[in-house]
Amino acid sequence: MSQKSSLYRTIEILKRLDEGKKLCVSALAVEYEVSDRTIRRDFELIRELFGEFTSKEGECYRAYRKVLLEEVLGARDLMTLANIVNIFGMTSMQSAISDRTEALIKTSMEVYDFKSRPLEDMRNGEMLKRLEHAIKFNKLVKITYRSENGTSQRSFHPYKILFVNENFYLVGENVSINRFEFLRISMVMDVVQTSRVFFPHREFLQFISRIQSPFSTFGKEEITVKLRVNKASRRFFRFKRYLPSQEVVGEFENGDIEVHYRVSNLREVEELLIKWLPNIQVLAPSGLKRMLKKRLQEKLRSLSYPPGRDEKKREKE
Repeated sequence: MSQKSSLYRTIEILKRLDEGKKLCVSALAVEYEVSDRTIRRDFELIRELFGEFTSKEGECYRAYRKVLLEEVLGARDLMTLANIVNIFGMTSMQSAISDRTEALIKTSMEVYDFKSRPLEDMRNGEMLKRLEHAIKFNKLVKITYRSENGTSQRSFHPYKILFVNENFYLVGENVSINRFEFLRISMVMDVVQTSRVFFPHREFLQFISRIQSPFSTFGKEEITVKLRVNKASRRFFRFKRYLPSQEVVGEFENGDIEVHYRVSNLREVEELLIKWLPNIQVLAPSGLKRMLKKRLQEKLRSLSYPPGRDEKKREKE
């Protein structure tokens, strides 16, 4: 068995202890291809994080009570969470992240570093804490929201906080108009908790699991976007998923590849396609070609006219 990171190893040992298994230092050292001393340090870390919950029999350990593992995430999830915590200092704001999870995150940060940064600043810790509580316990909240059209109030069923396209969004149901919404967290001015509990809609939960961008649209039938990517650029699409639904379905005789995306709104792929033109060709749907042509014409016109010029005058000219 190849060596795993200390974070993976610690989480696996912790979960196995919580399942009631008896774990011995020498056997774990062989399994993970590390020294006995390393495994003993793992047990010391677990004890430091979760307190005394194991009994020791020689070199072996067994848990005599269960620990709460609802916040102990997989290593990849911990990396993502560590990124958010590191950027915004959420632990100092006493968010719903527990001290135990925070300690595991700090361990992961000894190995990983993150250079990508979200586009927005988000420092209202108390508001985030209220949102986290409402999401966890399915509580209706009253939200004050500021948009380009002014400030508005709404009753809201919060489902998740999503990190999409380098921004944070609160997603859920605007009860006032019975509609699924994306709300930019940076535009949420205030959150008032209520005692009213809601039951999450299965359709909303399923949709959230498929969200790929802020342009994902609830209730719309999915469209399959088909692209032909030229041979010179195909490696980028083979090695990276630009959207979760991306699928390489075939290869042409000249080495080009066919790539498919399933979207609920064509705008989900607009930025990607403009970025890769002329190295990609839209095979379907035909409406996507028209949309891209219109968007590119708008961009070209913007180079010829100063910002704020009346659009009708542009069209006349």
